[in-house]
Amino acid sequence: MKADMILDEQGQLIAIRQHWSFDTYFSMVTLADAINEHGDKETGLKKMADQMIANLTRLRFFSVLTVDGNEIELPRPSSYQLAENTHKEPTVLELEMRFDITQSMDIQDKSLTWSVFDPTYYIAMNYWTVENVSIEGGPGAQCQLNLDSPNPSFELIEYAQSLDRTRKDTDGLGINFAEKVRIDCPSDAT
Repeated sequence: MKADMILDEQGQLIAIRQHWSFDTYFSMVTLADAINEHGDKETGLKKMADQMIANLTRLRFFSVLTVDGNEIELPRPSSYQLAENTHKEPTVLELEMRFDITQSMDIQDKSLTWSVFDPTYYIAMNYWTVENVSIEGGPGAQCQLNLDSPNPSFELIEYAQSLDRTRKDTDGLGINFAEKVRIDCPSDAT
């Protein structure tokens, strides 16, 4: 995954852009389904993106933003696209979503946390390194980014490994395996 926190000239958070790269197996199956169901790749990927966004809506787009411990509700993405990345071998699908923050948000001297996870099940969703998160615009260069790895208990790991995708009573499991991006922008950043 990659994420870009977009600031305006005053250092207010105005948008978040996410970029997900899917694994090879999911990409191959989804691309084949897109072509088979919709006749051509371009139309199929557009329809599949629409379906993904519709499915993610009820799960808050797998994305949680908190500011000083208060969760901020994300709107439906203002733009999104599912596309092939043919520069990787084998080809993988990538989903990009942009969330425009409905009211620009002053993040100066605030603690932000950004997490991406399936709340109902465990799916590996990783940034791998803090360099896959950026702050664009405004005084973003002064902000500190940290990537906190999850630390689930051995018992929770065993439980998650024992589940199959048909289990429906696992709400809340995914957050235990979520990386957390912490963003701190001190007041002297502006």
